[in-house]
Amino acid sequence: MTRFRAAARPASVCVLSFSVVFVLLAGIPSGPAASTAGAAAPLVVGIVAPFTGADAQLGPAYFAACLPASRSINAAGGILGRQVTCRQFDTRGEPADAVPAARQMVASTPDLMMVIGCTSDEASSVMPILEQNHVPAFCQTGQSEFNRSAFQYFYRLVPPDEYDAYAMVGIATILHHYKRIALVFGNDIGSQTFVAPAIRSIKKMGAQVVINQAIALNQSSYRTEVTKLLAARPDVILTEALGPADATYLSEVKQLHHGVIPIIGSSATVDPVWFKAVAAALGVDDLINNFTALDTPATFSGPGYDEFKTNLLASASEFAGAPRYTKRASTIHLYDGIVMTALAMVAAKSTDRAMAQPWIVKIGNGTPGAQVVSTFKQGAEALAKGAAIRYTGAGGPTRFDQYHNSNNGFIVVRFTKTGDSEVVGSLTEAQIAQLSSE
Repeated sequence: MTRFRAAARPASVCVLSFSVVFVLLAGIPSGPAASTAGAAAPLVVGIVAPFTGADAQLGPAYFAACLPASRSINAAGGILGRQVTCRQFDTRGEPADAVPAARQMVASTPDLMMVIGCTSDEASSVMPILEQNHVPAFCQTGQSEFNRSAFQYFYRLVPPDEYDAYAMVGIATILHHYKRIALVFGNDIGSQTFVAPAIRSIKKMGAQVVINQAIALNQSSYRTEVTKLLAARPDVILTEALGPADATYLSEVKQLHHGVIPIIGSSATVDPVWFKAVAAALGVDDLINNFTALDTPATFSGPGYDEFKTNLLASASEFAGAPRYTKRASTIHLYDGIVMTALAMVAAKSTDRAMAQPWIVKIGNGTPGAQVVSTFKQGAEALAKGAAIRYTGAGGPTRFDQYHNSNNGFIVVRFTKTGDSEVVGSLTEAQIAQLSSE
């Protein structure tokens, strides 16, 4: 295991919305974004995501990716001598708030290195701003419009939501043979992207959608909706309703049904915040015995993962919740996105975003004969010797297509009693093709 180096400098952190700036740790200087080695100002990774609002559980998972990445990079001497720091930009999960937040970020952060986060709630709104300003963005959006987008600065290490939906249906119909399926998704933009492809896939597999509910995320009770759901007699509930919604809804299902109906969640439900809320509502045993979800593959082993985990655990001094994300796939993949971008700047011999951008895919996919590296330190040392590299980090290898999407398939997970996730199955490419074909 790679040990954490005492020389690592903790990341400076702040939270910004479009109207106000909260500085959590002081001393964040600024300087020209295109400057190279020798400049004192740290480079900033912007986390553009909901930190408040109904989808507030998403932001911390992405912030938890930046902290270990910055520690790993800084411990190895930084990017061309410059340190890396993390800043939160709160979109509140609303496009109307995301646009001014992104504009303020670009205007007020001359040392902006890249962005991570940009969920389905705000990606469509903020990506044109990031593209115009040449800001590489590793996004967590599942929207199909990004399957073949023209954005050169957009990168995605997670599958589109429509394939997440197919995988959820595959868990229900192929792995568990359920026939009567309920769809219970939040009425927010991100959650609703699952519904149409799920309906198509369920029909194709010969199953039936017995009820389709788009629930508001801020209700104190869903008794009316739950009564309708129980009248439809589903075998299983497919869901993504973040914030307190799933916990409240599922607890009322248990109360009125006198038991728990099997639940299949999206990858966003494989989250310590979601687990804590729903486990408190249902009871830990009822949750772990009746819940499965899809997730993106990660090995949770090897030198790249060891480096990530060591630095994530060390980040608890800056974010007490950081250690909860050791097996959160989105956290792991965004960590890799930051390291890839950092190595791209080293390869380009410049922290200018436009000069570094073409190197991201080269670093991620590699070229024939490229040296495989698992950490920033290994990559920077190899580049200094003139070697071509392929970064295979905490989440495993990357396979970017021409639209900068990388999809490595699906695993099926469940929670343990401690809230960790464990792999209980997988879906093959052939099964996903069966679920998705017209």
